[in-house]
Amino acid sequence: MKEQCKQSVATALGKDRLNQQEAQKIEQRIYDAMKSIAHEDIDKWRNLSENERITEAGKRVAIDIKADLARKKQILANDILTQNKNIALLDHDRLSSMDVVDRLVAPHGDMSGVQSLDTKARATASIYKGELVDYYTNAKGALGVFTDKKLNEDIVKERFGEDSGNPLAKKISDKMGDVFEKMRQRFNRSGGNIGKLENWGIPQTHDAGKMTQVGKEAWVNQTMDLIDRNKYVKEDGQLYSNEELKDLLNNAFDTIISDGANKIEVGKTATGGGTSKVTNKNAESRVLHFKNADAWLDYQGNFGGMPLVDIIDAHIAGLSKGIALVENLGSNPKNAMRILMDAAKKKDFEKGLESEAIETKRKRAETMFNELVGGNTPQSEVLANIGLGYRSLNVASMLGGTTISSIADQATIAKTAWVHGLAYRKAFGELLTQINPTNKQDRELAHSLGLATEEMLGSVARWADDGLTSTHGKAEKFARVSSGLANQVMRISGLNALTAASKVGFSKLLMEKYGRLSRTKAWNDLDANDRELLQNTGLSERAWQVFQLAEPVKDRKGNQLMSAQSIYQISDEALKKFGDPTRVREEVATQLQAHLLDEQGMAVIEGGLRERTWMSAGQQKGTVMGEIIKGLLQFKTFSAAFLMRHGSRTMSQSTLQGKAIYGASLGAMMTILGGLVVQLKDLSNGNNPQEMWDSNDPKAALKFLSKSVIAGGGMPVLGDILAAGTDPTGRDTSSFLVGPLGSDFVTALGATVGNTNQWYEGKDTNAANEVFKAVKNKIPGQNLWYTKLVTNRLLFDNFQDMIAPGYREKVQRKAERQQHRTRWWGDDLDVSAPDFSEVVK
Repeated sequence: MKEQCKQSVATALGKDRLNQQEAQKIEQRIYDAMKSIAHEDIDKWRNLSENERITEAGKRVAIDIKADLARKKQILANDILTQNKNIALLDHDRLSSMDVVDRLVAPHGDMSGVQSLDTKARATASIYKGELVDYYTNAKGALGVFTDKKLNEDIVKERFGEDSGNPLAKKISDKMGDVFEKMRQRFNRSGGNIGKLENWGIPQTHDAGKMTQVGKEAWVNQTMDLIDRNKYVKEDGQLYSNEELKDLLNNAFDTIISDGANKIEVGKTATGGGTSKVTNKNAESRVLHFKNADAWLDYQGNFGGMPLVDIIDAHIAGLSKGIALVENLGSNPKNAMRILMDAAKKKDFEKGLESEAIETKRKRAETMFNELVGGNTPQSEVLANIGLGYRSLNVASMLGGTTISSIADQATIAKTAWVHGLAYRKAFGELLTQINPTNKQDRELAHSLGLATEEMLGSVARWADDGLTSTHGKAEKFARVSSGLANQVMRISGLNALTAASKVGFSKLLMEKYGRLSRTKAWNDLDANDRELLQNTGLSERAWQVFQLAEPVKDRKGNQLMSAQSIYQISDEALKKFGDPTRVREEVATQLQAHLLDEQGMAVIEGGLRERTWMSAGQQKGTVMGEIIKGLLQFKTFSAAFLMRHGSRTMSQSTLQGKAIYGASLGAMMTILGGLVVQLKDLSNGNNPQEMWDSNDPKAALKFLSKSVIAGGGMPVLGDILAAGTDPTGRDTSSFLVGPLGSDFVTALGATVGNTNQWYEGKDTNAANEVFKAVKNKIPGQNLWYTKLVTNRLLFDNFQDMIAPGYREKVQRKAERQQHRTRWWGDDLDVSAPDFSEVVK
């Protein structure tokens, strides 16, 4: 660094001179500043002398350094305040300090008043996704089966400032830009450092596998034709030459495929782009500046990692998680969480709790936090994608009839409504409104309020697991195709629509309560139970006072809905008494949305961070054992979530009588609905309804009761085991215990080794039939609840008769003999009306 440069910066900073260490750090900033100023007005910059350029760059760097120093001081102050606030939370009136930490990471059903990081991240994402409802509902054309390619291309053009001639694309593009900018500013308010990049319009992704496949030279040559050469300016204002651009792109290639490993300095810690501070994430300058929308689309088509819809979704979800982390833990969440856990450990030890118990809870919280911040990356992305593809295929082929089973959701919805003093009939009425195909505007309003946004995107998160990794190749293609099939099967089965309607029906009921009460009652005027419920679910008197200032959103029926959208519309003047209006809006809106998501998760059960990490048994993704565990435990997460959430809420009741009432009433409702599920499933399978009561046989009622408990979810984990003895297809207890993966392994072993041994011993083999059943059971959509019976009778049954004559009749006779099961639809077109005469005798 020239002495003139050093002196220029020192003068601008008000110093006599810079020391050597300061000079080394500033030198690169001088070069970067010169490039930046040159790009702002290249002709003017070229006409400056070298001394004038150095002076101007020095002034710019000095201004930036002063801003950085002020930002660092603000971050330090925010970190101290945030950490002190979190440590104060550890002194809970009911929970141990480490239990508080546990609930700070992931949601829990015990109504402790602690809102989790996981829920806040999802709440933040749902609010911003709700603002893009026009995009998601229009980009997913044909009921979500196909993506509207033309609309997406038009949106990209608008993001690049090009006129697409499509008013809808223009409207969506403007809203997208607004959402991205609001998220950037919110992240930066908590100490983030995402600059406002010139002409930035849309995130870009890179698939390292695709890049590696074509090779560095081919990637560089193709990319050279797509970038805007005018964006690459040197310190003297001259454009990069071809060779200089190639050197730049060569380095970019290495950085992308090595995930930044080429920039690691040996002996220095490098996490999160060289720093462990979340506030520094996304602060790096872009290297690729595409010249137009077509160039961006061309690059994404050749080297991108995901479709545009997924890019937008991933960008919002990732930044929302960053926002939740920095707002609730500070600029260095990992370090803040470690300090918080140390403080909790010390407090619990001083209270006399056993060290082993404290450490067990800490490890559990650490596992969840590590998963939340993305620490559990796959050891092998190929293996992780193979596992995901297999599990997605199971979703597509096995859950087509789950829509009927989800009827039992109404029990948990009714119970959660009862907890909040709400009328279940209204929730059910809203469910019917939402599921009505003609009520598109009602669904769009719900989505715009951040409700059921996952279902809006066609997610199968309720029944599936983690998302795709970015590895390119056959494994990823298999995983992507399987995931797409699972997505569409869940859509056409009606399960996504019913789940979304159930979520919206309950959530709007809760929102209407707050909208109505906040119009007439101050905090101290609220019923004691309502006030306690608000506090126990994370809402305070301050939040209620903000609610009172908001104007609820009115739906088509005139219901007043308190929403995050309502809070964002409160004026600055009205919020000044609570502090910085912008921060107050964001804080209270997120608290409300997190509360809605937590209680919605109690009403409509689905596995979350807590259940996923518990069921993974501590295994890393992308390992042989990790993928085996996931395969063995697939579809058990839902059961675990029911037990963990409502079990904890049952035990959180203040009295023994309260615990008994909560558990017994919920169990009774689920058992009744479970009985309905049993009968509906039998009817959809072509069987006559089962016997529910026989005055001459008391065991008949007990048998049906046990099946109802199982189907309703009252005994979800043991249910599969108990059901094994009543399954007419020949499955035994062990096949249920080992899950889909274990069952498939046993089937494969029997069809190969087992039948080979039988053949060798001179016994009759059943290989053809076993192979047929195995293949049939993996066909996506083959067991849709409304087509399964027809396809079985008119297609698959005939195939099975051709392969294994007499086998199907033998199974049916066994069912009739052992379980008294008869059919209303026999073979082919042998159809009669269902016989209800045997239901009650």
